Amino acid sequence: MKTRGPGVLREQNQKKVLSLLRQYKQTSRKDLAKAMGVSKNTISLIVDQYVKDGVINEVGVKDVNKAGRPKIVIELNQNAFKAIGIAIHHDGIEYMVTDFYLQPVTSGFCEVDGKDWEKVCGEILKIVESLLSEHPEVIGVGIGIPGIVNASEGIVYHSTNLGWKNIQVSDQLEKSIPVPIIIQNNVNLASLCSAGIMDESCTSSSFYIRIGDGIGGAFTAAGQIWNGDSWTSGEIGHISVDPNGPLCGCGQRGCLEKMISRKAFQEWLDQMEDKELPDGREQLQQQIKKYGIYLATSLINIIHLLNPGTIVIDSPYNQYGAFQESLLSHLEQNALKIPYSKTQIYFNNEPYSQSLGAATAVVLDFERE
Repeated sequence: MKTRGPGVLREQNQKKVLSLLRQYKQTSRKDLAKAMGVSKNTISLIVDQYVKDGVINEVGVKDVNKAGRPKIVIELNQNAFKAIGIAIHHDGIEYMVTDFYLQPVTSGFCEVDGKDWEKVCGEILKIVESLLSEHPEVIGVGIGIPGIVNASEGIVYHSTNLGWKNIQVSDQLEKSIPVPIIIQNNVNLASLCSAGIMDESCTSSSFYIRIGDGIGGAFTAAGQIWNGDSWTSGEIGHISVDPNGPLCGCGQRGCLEKMISRKAFQEWLDQMEDKELPDGREQLQQQIKKYGIYLATSLINIIHLLNPGTIVIDSPYNQYGAFQESLLSHLEQNALKIPYSKTQIYFNNEPYSQSLGAATAVVLDFERE
């Protein structure tokens, strides 16, 4: 059994203090000690040093009318640490700098041919160099890439969207970027934006599904992404929901991605325009209802196998009541009662930002180190 030295424990306590302050926004030394199960002296040593370094601010006093010594309220200097989040798309690079509370400080988009990986890496180096000069408080860079990504070694095994195969992205970037880099699948990173929802719902695990031109999923537990042994965990888009559906590139028929992706929806709309049916509105409602049933069919597998506390649906169809109603109705009728009753379904209003998710990964990783 390995033992932890005092230096390691001290560093862990330091990171835990930052993590709790980020969650609580404001608290006191006494309340931190209680939350962490350590002595007030241990917390005071950490907090006092952070105050000296400008990382923590003392903002006032509370409980002044109570007996005993009043509590000094403390909070993070949200600009003491910052993170860079980057998302690579087929037509360019989306980037963002956030403070430690994950509030955007600056953001932008650089147009570049996403299929040219050498050019993309070159532009990333220029972007990061510029942002680091403006924001020296940056603690790391998160980079989201569509496709199968080995996050441990920074390798993109395959990206259909970008046309990349076996690209060692980390080798291209780590030599020139002086802060830690996280390279991960873009949907996995976007899933981290749901951390606030999980905190509010008191669940520790979440399955996130993103519907776009393709369909991706990600399972997170305790703020960590479950990648799977082959880095392909969360491939909900290739669950077959209709054995008589169109042939998918994976070899199956009726994969969810073939049935309800944004691309599939556009193809259906084009067909409807050619037919010029008078009851187009009713046809749209029926199609959207089917999409809800198809997605619910795949989510039953997720609920039964992974049993997440929360399912977050990031979909362009969320705006349709028919979609949400048919999905929830199908789950109610067909999913096992106990796991479904413990699963919260959340339909978000706006697509999660992949660059914000990448910055979130940096902050969470910093807190865990």
